[in-house]
Amino acid sequence: MDLILGIDPGRDKTGFAFVKFPEGNLIASGIFRTDEKKHFLEFLSAKKFFNKKWLIENFYYEEISDFNLKAIFIGNGTTSKNFFDENENNFLQENICIKIFEIDEKNTTLEARNLYWKIHKPSLFKRFLPRSMRVPSRKLDDLAAWAIVLRGLNIYGDIL
Repeated sequence: MDLILGIDPGRDKTGFAFVKFPEGNLIASGIFRTDEKKHFLEFLSAKKFFNKKWLIENFYYEEISDFNLKAIFIGNGTTSKNFFDENENNFLQENICIKIFEIDEKNTTLEARNLYWKIHKPSLFKRFLPRSMRVPSRKLDDLAAWAIVLRGLNIYGDIL
């Protein structure tokens, strides 16, 4: 299975999303503390799909052990500049995937809210509320990572 990894880096927490290529379907996503980045990279290098404690959404009800990571799309916000140091960047490019792309992450949190309601249909009561007043019941960093991948696919999908 070909996948794209989306990363929404933050100072305290980082969202990630594994997305099926080229369709753009969310396979699994989650959030880890940014200081756990080293462990996240260890899971990736071992071709482990995720650490279950980080997992929030899982649409592929078993752990995928045979996947091909086509690319990493990382949001280009303030914290992305130093998210991967030079050694990590080289490690990723040599051992895990070929390409890492920075993607504009402006307004991805708003997009994440829409993606949340796409996969978690609002209750009957919430359907009567204006969309701007529907507030998801959890953090959306992982879905922002999915939004980053969807943007990246629109830009780079043809060359991957």
